[in-house]
Amino acid sequence: MGRAYTPPHSKLGLLLRCGALLAGVWLLLTLAARSGAWPGGSGGAAENEADDLASYGGWGFATLGSSGTRRQLQPHEMCSWETALESSMFDRVVDKEGWPTKFEQLVSESQPIAPVFCPVCGAAQQSIKFSGMNVREEGRCPRCSGFNRLRQIAEAALPEVWRMTGRNFRSLNELALSDLSIYHTQCSGVLHNMLSSAMGYVCSEFVSAELAPGTVVRGVRHEDLQRTSFADNTFDLVISSEMMSRVASPYQAHYEVKRILKPGGSHVFTVPFSPSDYHDDIRASVEEGRLVHHVEPPIYTGDSLHPKGVLLFTIFGKEMVDKVCMLGYNVTAHHLHHGAHGIIGNNAWVFITTKP
Repeated sequence: MGRAYTPPHSKLGLLLRCGALLAGVWLLLTLAARSGAWPGGSGGAAENEADDLASYGGWGFATLGSSGTRRQLQPHEMCSWETALESSMFDRVVDKEGWPTKFEQLVSESQPIAPVFCPVCGAAQQSIKFSGMNVREEGRCPRCSGFNRLRQIAEAALPEVWRMTGRNFRSLNELALSDLSIYHTQCSGVLHNMLSSAMGYVCSEFVSAELAPGTVVRGVRHEDLQRTSFADNTFDLVISSEMMSRVASPYQAHYEVKRILKPGGSHVFTVPFSPSDYHDDIRASVEEGRLVHHVEPPIYTGDSLHPKGVLLFTIFGKEMVDKVCMLGYNVTAHHLHHGAHGIIGNNAWVFITTKP
């Protein structure tokens, strides 16, 4: 229990992996040949309201390396789930403290976690309360209202900024002092509030499928992550929270993000993720312009622009990492647990895709 994933050695497992490899190669070739978007639009804001989705399980937490990233790949080496997963911090914590750790135990006893440093706003000595129903979406910072998932994004993004700039920013709030070009896939919420004063900051929302990418509506820039209006090699850092699960063609969106990232730039993101499953759970898709629901009932998540919510298309499995690797990224999968920063629970997954 709680160990890093071991690749399957059975004949069935080998066949599944080979099939996924062939599918990924086909995907890469298809995306490279396309200049337009895949059918379907991107989701709207995903951060304003904590998602109501249940936790998706998983145990082995990973630690950020001293450089903030895993080892560099060798020439002509393609990353995969096995190379992307960082060494497990959670195993060491559980071996030392047992499970639940003292932080989860406090939550189970309806006690706050304190003192906590918030890597989103930089506030120290905070007291964070969790209800224990879905800790990934709980535990708001009294200063900035950032919750567990947003602190996970900050925790993973800051070492990437250190790698790019050589500067040790302690919180996302401090990135206003940087000269990085930053793209955030929503224009409201806690992360937007922290980043919006940065000189190179750009944000967008998916407003309507009827609009051309880059259109500004009531001061809000519309972009479709499957086909943005940005020039090649524009951004050092892209941040998205749960957004790829709200895109009908998420790997087209990953391909597009790679196009607009500068060489060496990174996309730091979270998605609904099931580490116990290899294959993605495709709940809905757009086929020949028609929305098709493959799993009922559909899941809609909170959104500031769309009162009825935004459809969740995909819950991702480990094949997500393999497929994104095949798009030419260097991928790191972080499974975090840092109680002193208010990052707890067994589903603290953050992914970083870096453009070579």
